[in-house]
Amino acid sequence: MRPNFLVALALAGFTILSLSTTNAAAAHTRVTYPGAFSIELLGRAMMYSVNYDQVLNDNLAVGIGLGSAATMTHGTEIDTDKDAVLLPAYVNYYFIKDAGSPFMTAGFDLVTNHSSVKGFETKTGNLEIGSSSVMPTIGGGYENRGDNGFLFRGAAYFIAGKKLTPWIGFSIGYGF
Repeated sequence: MRPNFLVALALAGFTILSLSTTNAAAAHTRVTYPGAFSIELLGRAMMYSVNYDQVLNDNLAVGIGLGSAATMTHGTEIDTDKDAVLLPAYVNYYFIKDAGSPFMTAGFDLVTNHSSVKGFETKTGNLEIGSSSVMPTIGGGYENRGDNGFLFRGAAYFIAGKKLTPWIGFSIGYGF
């Protein structure tokens, strides 16, 4: 993926964030809207994922998703015509109890079709899928869950495939 595209995507994400936040000291809406469905572009599943997360207390949420990423032969641009099907599972720790908060995240991506995509790399991010079907993830970012339930999340990740790969993701969703 070209760096200019990633910069443009990051700017678009932060523009959405700035338009969706009305008050930096807004009410603590994670506990008001403890469940959330979201779509993450790029992110833990490298291309996209649909996620559900549930707030456990003021500072913790757990989540699970389902995503997909196209693959290519390692070190080439040759398309494999196979997508890696990823199941991201994660825990988020929030530092502030307001609607908007920085957070840390840790979890893993389970490659559900590992035997068909082992040794390939994703077209987005060039994450090489190693010998394990479980790829640990760690990262941090910022989430805003507004009074109307609208959720925006931007994050930077490290995903451990065959090697540690830095990556970014942007989520939009709805809390209920």
